[in-house]
Amino acid sequence: MPNFGDIWRDLQNGWDGKPVARTVDDEVELRFWKPYIHYKGPEGIDQYSRRIWGTVEDILGDRFFDSIVEIGPGWGNYTLDLASRCEQLTCVDMSADVLRHIANMAKQSGANVRTARSKWEDYKGKKSGMVFGFNCFYRMSEIEVCLQKIDRLGDFHVIGMTSGPERQYYKALEKELGLRIRSSRLDYIVLVNVLYQLGLDVNMRIVDLERDYVFSSVEAAARNASRKILSDGYSMDDVSRVVGKYLKKGDDGLYHFLHRFKAALIYW
Repeated sequence: MPNFGDIWRDLQNGWDGKPVARTVDDEVELRFWKPYIHYKGPEGIDQYSRRIWGTVEDILGDRFFDSIVEIGPGWGNYTLDLASRCEQLTCVDMSADVLRHIANMAKQSGANVRTARSKWEDYKGKKSGMVFGFNCFYRMSEIEVCLQKIDRLGDFHVIGMTSGPERQYYKALEKELGLRIRSSRLDYIVLVNVLYQLGLDVNMRIVDLERDYVFSSVEAAARNASRKILSDGYSMDDVSRVVGKYLKKGDDGLYHFLHRFKAALIYW
């Protein structure tokens, strides 16, 4: 059997085989979140997260914890829901901007939330009733150590990530125009296999999700898609032609693409 930790580390690299700046450079990651957290704003919670949380609720049943640790809360998709399931929630993140956003969210809602500024690898907190982390693993190169720490610091554990398929028009750009696309590389199944090689037999639930991407025009959708094109010398008119096949103009006058994808929830 291959070493799935090594596979994970290889997949963290870009399609050119080189390390991705956000993955290896803390300052680049911090600079990403500083404007992004404000761009998302207080209403920035992803709508698809409601379906994921519904599945988490099914997994938890009637469990209520003295304490929960949330790794990498981002803009708080699950933070207030987690806070309702425990006496004390601690959110761990390396970004002061993220934690400031989470603290403000908690204050406005009256939730009992503490923040700890730290990378998960360096976190020094005590054991809690549950550790939760979703879409927070992309920078964890020593994934075995990080997963072992999750196991050690929680009595119950729920982790997960969204996964493919990619938007349909990316495949069409590859097939019809011969373009190379920077698809997502990390996948939940590698996490499951790393856990297995660590001696942790886990449960898993797959959640069907959808997200409505909205664009002002076909050209705007094509420009958005072009950010994932690795090839040179392509025509934006051709990209617009291909992407336009997958868009539907709504009654609002905007162009919509309904993307159907998956999430995996891993728990033990």
